[in-house]
Amino acid sequence: RADMTPAKRMVQTLLARYAVRLQQLIDEGKTQGELAVAVDATAAATLFIGTIQGLVMQSLLAGDVAAMRRQAPGVFAIYRRGIGSTL
Repeated sequence: RADMTPAKRMVQTLLARYAVRLQQLIDEGKTQGELAVAVDATAAATLFIGTIQGLVMQSLLAGDVAAMRRQAPGVFAIYRRGIGSTL
């Protein structure tokens, strides 16, 4: 649905709060040298959330929810390499 429903509003609020928390954690990782300084925290948080949503959708569409658990470590490893520090 294109219109704003209470459920949609609640999900948007939760995702926005989660994105802010992820951005804070990413910034902390940059400060501590665990993540590359050049990482855009907003983009990295958006990518992380989208990655999780993609895993969920694929597993639901395939009718294999366990696939999400099997694929998550490899997917996260690729994500982590993309934002990780080279030090």
